[in-house]
Formats: sequence, C-alpha cells, structure tokens
Amino acid sequence: MKPLNILSSGISIIFMACMLSLTSIAQMPGFIPMDDSLKAMLHFYDADTILVVMPDNYNIPSNDIHALENFVFWKDKPIYTYKHESEFQATDTLKKVQFFGPANKFSSQVIIDLPFQIIEDGFVFKGRRFNQPQDAFYYMHPSGKRIYTCHNGEEYSLTYIGFLAGAYQLYVFHGNEIVYSGDHSLTSAESQLNDMDKLREVYFCRIISSRYFKLNFACTFTQDSLSDSLGIELDDYVKQLCHYLNVDTLNIRHINTYCYNLPGELNYFIAAPLWQTIYGKSFGDINHITGFDLPTFKHETGHSIIADKIGDNPSAFFMEGFRQFTDYFFSETAYNNDLNVFRDKHELLTPALVTAPNVEFFKNMAHYSISGLFVAYMIKLVGLEAFKAAYAENNIEGMIKQKGLSVEQLIHDFKNGILK
Repeated sequence: MKPLNILSSGISIIFMACMLSLTSIAQMPGFIPMDDSLKAMLHFYDADTILVVMPDNYNIPSNDIHALENFVFWKDKPIYTYKHESEFQATDTLKKVQFFGPANKFSSQVIIDLPFQIIEDGFVFKGRRFNQPQDAFYYMHPSGKRIYTCHNGEEYSLTYIGFLAGAYQLYVFHGNEIVYSGDHSLTSAESQLNDMDKLREVYFCRIISSRYFKLNFACTFTQDSLSDSLGIELDDYVKQLCHYLNVDTLNIRHINTYCYNLPGELNYFIAAPLWQTIYGKSFGDINHITGFDLPTFKHETGHSIIADKIGDNPSAFFMEGFRQFTDYFFSETAYNNDLNVFRDKHELLTPALVTAPNVEFFKNMAHYSISGLFVAYMIKLVGLEAFKAAYAENNIEGMIKQKGLSVEQLIHDFKNGILK
C-alpha cells in the first residue's frame, strides 16, 4: 500500500470534517455519495466494550482476533468480549454488538432485520446467490448498535478491515472485490446501491491480459501510452521476483489490476474516504493504481506475489519492509537510496516502530526505506528461508529469540554496522 495521507492515532471527527471540507474531488458520476466522515462507523466504536457474538461450534482464529481487535486506531481501543450465540442474552442487545462468522451458522433468531436472505451455503442479495467461500458481507444496522461482518469461508473473513468498511452502510464482497456498496432501508423498498460490476464495465475500456495479469485501464487513458507488449514485460518481472524469492511460479493467482486516470477516482471504487490520497492499494490478487506508474505497479504486485506464494503478515513494518527489500534484487540504486534515507533518519528506527500499530508506520514515508533495510539485515542474519517461514507464521519475534537476540539488540547492531 502506498498512501499519501492516512488517519493518525487520536484523530477526531472534527478533524476529519475539516479534511473533508478541504477536498476538491467532485462527486463521481454513477456513484452514490459516501459518508466521508465515517460517522456511523465511528459512533459504533465509540464504546468502552464491544461484544463479539459467534455462531455456536465456531471459534474465531487467533490471527483474526488480533486483526479484529486492532481495527480501531483513532481512539483508545475498546475492550472486546466474546460469546457464542447460545450465550447471547436479551440484556446484551443494549450493548454494541458485532456478529462475526459464517452467516449460515447463525440461527434466524440472531440474523434478523437484514437485507440478506441466509441460505444453506451462503446468502442471497438482490436475487443473486453468494455461495462461494470467498463471499462475505458487512452491514451496519440502522440502530447503530449492531454490525454484521459475516463470511462463507475462512480465507476472506476480514475483507471489511482491508477496506476500512464504514463509508457505506452495506458492502458485499466476492474475494477481495466489492460487488455492492451503499445504503439499504429496512423500512421501505428503496435502497441506494453501487452495482460495482456495472460501474467497472463503464469505467474501464482497455484490457491487456497476460499470463499473470489482467490490466484494466480507464477509458480516459491515452491509448498511445499503452503498449501491447506491456503484459510480457510485467510477466518477466513476476518470474524474476519469484526466482529471487526462491518460490515457484506455479498456480499464481491471476492479478487483476485496475488503473485509474485521475486522483480520487480510485477512492470511489474501493470506497475510501476522499480525504485520503491513495496512489496504490493491494488487496491480495486485486490491485488498484492511480495512473500507470511502473514503480507503484511493481510495489503492489510485490505485495500480491508475497501474499500468494509466501503468506500474509499483519505487521505493516514487516509487510512493507519485506516488499521494499525485494527492490534490492533489481536495483542497487534502490538500496543506496534507502541507505541514504536511513542515514538521515536513523533515529526513527526504534523497537516501538517495529511493534507499532500499522497506522503509525504509514505516517512517514521514510519508514518504508528503514523497514526495507532492517528486513534485509535480518535476512542476511537468519537466511531467506527462515525469514519467509517466520513471516508466514507471524512469528518473527520468536525467530529472533531462537537466535538468542532481541529486537533492541538487532537494532543496536544494525545501526552500528551502518553508521560507523
């Protein structure tokens, strides 16, 4: 992910409203307006405690719990308590409640007042069956006291977090792509929805396909700027990256990349508030890029390949650092540029940065260079395969301890080696 601006810790609704008033991006035709202030979502999390209710015979994986409990970054994190459906009591309805898990495993007593029809293998919305493991939905109840973050399969249980769901009341996801977004009224037949398949069909006119990519370009892109050989060139980049990472190229998921012409247009398609300026955003096998800047494209593609062939890691420091490290395979200049940044900003590398919430990492572009160099140092120390395994298992701290070291000692030794 390569954002220019992102929310910082302790942000207030007033500050967000000020940011909104400064934006010059006009409402994009065909889309219903977003709630740029995220008012309803912020109101829900304006609580000391959030009760998470799961279906009986279902338990949330530990990694999902970690991500779920770190969704709030703009205020002190609420305390999360957990109950199975059979433990849910009438008095619990007075609390802020998040229903999490496969929708078809909840009983009809819990899944009420929803615009979705729950079926044996998934759910139905707007007459369309969503019965694939990668299908999921997010719904903020009009009462403001309940949200439903439900999914069919385990792999995409946290899709709503990646999209910072809240700009709209309702989202339907198929894998890492939004199918519907908008607002739905329970008291009338009227609803305001973005049919994203139709909107994408209208906006993207030029498609270049290759072995690993499907590149979708905005209709307003200058045709002369696009070469038919582009797909071949990008496929070569993937092959080289896989070679350097010592992973095979078998069964790589086709990377669907959307290229937008103007700043802000990307925001509408991923439902991101307009006060964020986003150059690129990776959602696994789906990437979004403003313009077609090759370095940004490779940045987001690197995230996709690492996630597909090695695994995911919830830490922004290690996720971005590992991706940044891959630049050094291709360019000594990239390494030297990051080295110059580190020498100028070395005081930013602290144990607190390594373990900081993700939002803190994205507040300073220098953190990309710092994390890339530090990951390169760690890989040199433990070996690429050991680092890859720890990265995928989210056990980098354990790997460091196995070496008889600590993050503090690693940082100390790294700085001494670079700055001496």
